[in-house]
Amino acid sequence: MAAKSCRKIDVLLTADRILGVLQDSKDPLSVSELAKLTGLSVDIVFRQLGTMEDIRWVHRIGDGYMLGMRIAVLWARKKALTEDRINKINAELTELEGC
Repeated sequence: MAAKSCRKIDVLLTADRILGVLQDSKDPLSVSELAKLTGLSVDIVFRQLGTMEDIRWVHRIGDGYMLGMRIAVLWARKKALTEDRINKINAELTELEGC
């Protein structure tokens, strides 16, 4: 169930902007490149990336950053759960059709 608050949490919106740029990049992006592409200050991007690196949302390669494995793990788990639900529904449908 979605929260009904009208007030948004800026730090999450900022993180989403950074991750959105990283998802479209084939190469690592530096803090200054990310700041320019997101319209955020270098300081904000630097602090966000530090936190996101700690929780493995991003991975540092040299002076640049790319999406980290934590994002891939979250997606893979969501995909597996969804496939499991689909398989259970298909099994139920097959059982119902057999009656």
